[in-house]
Amino acid sequence: MRPNFKSALAGVFLPVAFFTIYSPDSIAQTSRVAITSVSRPYLLEVISPEGIAISEVSGTSSAVDPVFIIQDLGVDVYDKDKIKAFPDPVVGIGGKIVLSQTPGYEIIDGKKKIKTRSWARTVGELLEEEGIILGADDKINFAPDSILSNGMLILIIRVERTTVTEHEAIDYKTTKKNDPTLDQGKTKVEQKGIKGQRRLIYEVVREGGVEVSRVLQNIEVVREPVEEKILVGTKPVITTACRYNSLVLVAATKNGVDANALCYRMMKESNGNPNAVGAGVYKGLFQYEEGFWNKASNKAGYAGASIWDPKAQIEVTAWA
Repeated sequence: MRPNFKSALAGVFLPVAFFTIYSPDSIAQTSRVAITSVSRPYLLEVISPEGIAISEVSGTSSAVDPVFIIQDLGVDVYDKDKIKAFPDPVVGIGGKIVLSQTPGYEIIDGKKKIKTRSWARTVGELLEEEGIILGADDKINFAPDSILSNGMLILIIRVERTTVTEHEAIDYKTTKKNDPTLDQGKTKVEQKGIKGQRRLIYEVVREGGVEVSRVLQNIEVVREPVEEKILVGTKPVITTACRYNSLVLVAATKNGVDANALCYRMMKESNGNPNAVGAGVYKGLFQYEEGFWNKASNKAGYAGASIWDPKAQIEVTAWA
């Protein structure tokens, strides 16, 4: 059973105005010191950070150090808590102790979390006490002159302005050019394209390590792209059944017609026989009628050419 504090002090004269003030961080706590092995009675009053009496605890302790006496009574005490004792425990008769708890705060500074206790009056005083300096662009959820209240959460967002450089490819252009020496349907890379490169410079703003804005400041061309040149074959190529292939290719190239179309027509009309006669009136590779042949060959620059001449018939037909 806990001893009765008031009974234990009965008949003992205590000066009314005598209170000794202590601070836990100013009391050496390396050892417990007692003036006697006899426990003395104490009454502990606990005052909340808001200044409200929240509990009274009575008990005994043989220590003369107020911090140890409070701990003996089963109450936690922190470095910045304020302690008043009446009378001074060194008197050795017990007494009353008042414990005023320090307000507690949590500071989140970027990625750091700080839990602290302080008697500071404003947010700015608390930050100064903790050695926290705000940059010009940093953000905080309370103004520095805001009055502190117990349990307050103070959030600091560190704002970083920096320059970021990125590189980006520049696509090359592709041009095509006809090549009469290359077979029709084929292509050839005359000059291989090479992508260029440009440098992009941004101003980046990060808040708490997270990027919140990016503004393009400058673009520089580091390397110009190289154009790709492709040759496209226009030389006629015969892929179907035909005769007089070399004559057909020359005529088709000169007149810009499909050599295979000429071959197809030739083989259908005469099967490639320059002496073929059809229905008694149609003659040669492409089965011309004499009157029409004379007119067509004259216009094509082959006036007087024989209707039986395979080269003349191929040239006139390609022209027509």
